[in-house]
Amino acid sequence: MDFRYSTEQDDFRAALRGFLQRSTPEETPEEYDAALWQRLCGDLELPGLHIPAEYGGAGATLVDTAIACTELGRALAPVPFAANAFAVEAILRLGDEEQRKELLTKLLSGAQIGAFAACGPGAASGATVVAEERDGRTLLTGNCTPVLHGHVADLFVVPAIASRGEITACVVRAGAPGLTVERLPSFDITRPVARLRLSQVPAEALRASRPGDLLPVVDLARVLLAAEMLGGAEACLELAVEYARQRAQFGRPIGSFQAVKHMCAEMLIEIDATRAAVMFAAMSATSAEELAIAAPLAKAQAADTFVQCAESAIQIHGGIAFTWEHPLHRYFRRAKSTEALFGSSAQHRALLADRAGL
Repeated sequence: MDFRYSTEQDDFRAALRGFLQRSTPEETPEEYDAALWQRLCGDLELPGLHIPAEYGGAGATLVDTAIACTELGRALAPVPFAANAFAVEAILRLGDEEQRKELLTKLLSGAQIGAFAACGPGAASGATVVAEERDGRTLLTGNCTPVLHGHVADLFVVPAIASRGEITACVVRAGAPGLTVERLPSFDITRPVARLRLSQVPAEALRASRPGDLLPVVDLARVLLAAEMLGGAEACLELAVEYARQRAQFGRPIGSFQAVKHMCAEMLIEIDATRAAVMFAAMSATSAEELAIAAPLAKAQAADTFVQCAESAIQIHGGIAFTWEHPLHRYFRRAKSTEALFGSSAQHRALLADRAGL
């Protein structure tokens, strides 16, 4: 397996990084940057990178989407890319042909924003919403939290427990009767979350959904989050190195001190390991068996690396410390909040051991 990026992928990475550097605001909006999101959808067609062309996508690979996630994570771009990508993946894998053509076009073009209403520890194996059939309609009752960018989403993909006990995926439209979207306080100020309260809410079941089909959707979400965390960790290392070269103590840059060198070296080692794990997981997306092993591994590795890099970068910035005026606190907030999505690192390693038969 070749872990090198192609020339086209390197060019794409450089172009996207330059675009985000020019377009991402220094002051993060309270909600999200709608203008930036529309440009990412319209000018760059970012949400549909690995989606087949017949549904409005570019027909590339998950590696390309992982590159995009890495750059979005590096820039902490205030856009609902992750939330929308999870919903798109669920519809692509669990919807029938009619649903794919109807729903994906709007989600990929930016006409609508999707959200995946199951980012907690039991997203793939359990559900907090119950589905019942009444007069030919599917009605959902229960609560979902956390829902990334739920307050700006136009539709939600909601896992629900059906009558026979299996978990099915349903689409709920924003504004549906009985649906309440409650924005929650978020430690990560760059990515808001919400809670869905559903009381007999009409929904449309994804018609190709079968028991167990939600597992690869959540695994792909783990891979994309890992790629995003990789970008954040890289940004923390760059900020730390830049500061260590400029900050002087005792007549010399602090980067010349052994303790600071060791912290930066340890950050780089973990980032390299994370990059390999993310690339392997993205390349394994075509095989459900390989993805089941690679996804929790990549998520756990990336989460631990991002937290370590954010903490070490703050320590290296000892003269500044934890201050609102410096961007490092945003990376620390993103690291800690993303670490908990779909379960902690310990839970992901336990899942990996279980899937590997250990």
